[in-house]
Amino acid sequence: MIKKSTLIVLLVAIAAGAAFYYFDWKRGQKEAETATTDSSKPAFSIQPDDVSSLTISYPADPKSQPVQLEKRDGSWQITQPIHTGAADASVQGIVQQLATARVSQTEPGDPDRLKVYGLDNPDVSLDFQLKNGAKHNLKLGKKDFTGVSVYAMVDNNTKDVALLPESLLVSSDKPLQDLRDHAVLHLTSADIDSFELKSPLSDIAATKDKDAWKFTKPFGARADDDAITSLLSSVATAKFTVISSETADNLPKYGLTNPAITFTASDEKGKTATLKVGKKEDDDYFAYDPARPLIFRINQDLYKKLTENYSDLRDKKIAHLDQPTITHVEIHNASGTIACTRKNESEWTFDAPPDQKGKLASPEKLFTTLDLARAEEIYDRPAAAIAARLTKPEFEAILTDKTGKTLTLQISKESSGSVYARSSEAPTIYKLKTQVLTDLNFKASDLAF
Repeated sequence: MIKKSTLIVLLVAIAAGAAFYYFDWKRGQKEAETATTDSSKPAFSIQPDDVSSLTISYPADPKSQPVQLEKRDGSWQITQPIHTGAADASVQGIVQQLATARVSQTEPGDPDRLKVYGLDNPDVSLDFQLKNGAKHNLKLGKKDFTGVSVYAMVDNNTKDVALLPESLLVSSDKPLQDLRDHAVLHLTSADIDSFELKSPLSDIAATKDKDAWKFTKPFGARADDDAITSLLSSVATAKFTVISSETADNLPKYGLTNPAITFTASDEKGKTATLKVGKKEDDDYFAYDPARPLIFRINQDLYKKLTENYSDLRDKKIAHLDQPTITHVEIHNASGTIACTRKNESEWTFDAPPDQKGKLASPEKLFTTLDLARAEEIYDRPAAAIAARLTKPEFEAILTDKTGKTLTLQISKESSGSVYARSSEAPTIYKLKTQVLTDLNFKASDLAF
């Protein structure tokens, strides 16, 4: 039987718990009501794609010229005070802000208060037109005391001063140079299917065949796909640092009559883009795109990329193995002869040496070593002395695929800390580190499954 004192304590605890639950529930309900009751309203009832033109002016700074922009064929263009491409992301950011801006509250727009709000001579004035011809205006003044809102006048409404997000002022209060397009070239690296690069160190050309790059000049060798992708991405994403001239009237002044570097890229539709690089000034280099009448400067990082040569960009793998198609492997190394045959998709068995015949094998060590091997130097036209090193190779692998086609790989003995390799696919000889030969001089037991 429960004691009376214990019962009282229990009842008090239950009552307290119920009260806590009730008030916590009421508080949550009140917070939910507050969250769903948003007193703000849109500054403009528009969508970002509705805006067809935009003029940004700076009344508080008479020295700053208004910037006029128009959207043409899906891209923003600056039409005044110069005619050039605009930084699409920057302009689209302003338009997005206009479309999503909400008035958090309003203040009386008495004439004597406009100066306090910074709206008698606003920092920024935005005039924009929609596709349907409707026109709107927005003036942005000072920030409020919180720093998160800015006083604004919407469509010249002097009766009510609106409080809008401060981010709208940040995105629109930019000078001409920040609003203009800074792309070195207009191209998308993934769309490029051929390019030429002439520099003091090289004269090369390459084309893309499916997903692989191959040189067409100076030799028809395979290129390093990663190195080519890095080069093209560097050019496609590069931004110029400074505009040296709005016209290209005096090319000799900038070393661009006979440029040190000329890079030309083409896409599968035949569209081309060219970059010419001239003299150095300070840490930058003068350059221009013949499709645009301006001369700009590029930084050292891009210049360094554009001076990569044939050797830097070519493929340094000694073999490209399509492992799933290989059905037979025969190896001759310091341990003797090792051979194995694929029985099915995942199973190999030894053919040699005799003590391993019929046992399960795994040639993965061979495949991995060959796949990771990279040349330190490549000889497309090897001298007789270098070719002679492979007269009696230290290592030889004969790989046969399901069609019966064979690929033979040979590696020489060690000489002065290096070895030389070649394949039956081409007369090219590769200079490698000795470690590659060491890794390939395994025993049959090392390939046992």
